[in-house]
Amino acid sequence: MDLVRGSLSVFALLNAAGWAALAAAWKFRPEWAERLPLQLGTHERYLKNAPVWARLAAALTGFWTLAAALYLTAGHNTGPFIVIALFTAAAACLIIAIAAAGAVFGAVRPDPLPVSLEGGEQPL
Repeated sequence: MDLVRGSLSVFALLNAAGWAALAAAWKFRPEWAERLPLQLGTHERYLKNAPVWARLAAALTGFWTLAAALYLTAGHNTGPFIVIALFTAAAACLIIAIAAAGAVFGAVRPDPLPVSLEGGEQPL
């Protein structure tokens, strides 16, 4: 069980480090977005919304950091108050990340394509 707990902690810490790097890139060096993997941020609408992406990445960094702390502390004679506090804080970070993801979606959503009416149809 300690191997699983350690593996999950390493996974969570690597996730936290990755999201922290993305948050720093989007917050402090938006022009670096072209170098990010998967072409994240190469389009103009991504570049102009870099602060929104940075908030999402920061919230996910907090979640994964707290998840790593939970993996390391839960089950080792840790007081229930500490586990509950870590779980609640991780859930709060996840809720903030969901809200930030909604803001990202709203910011990068493309404009709708114009719809043309067929022939002589009139709008209602």
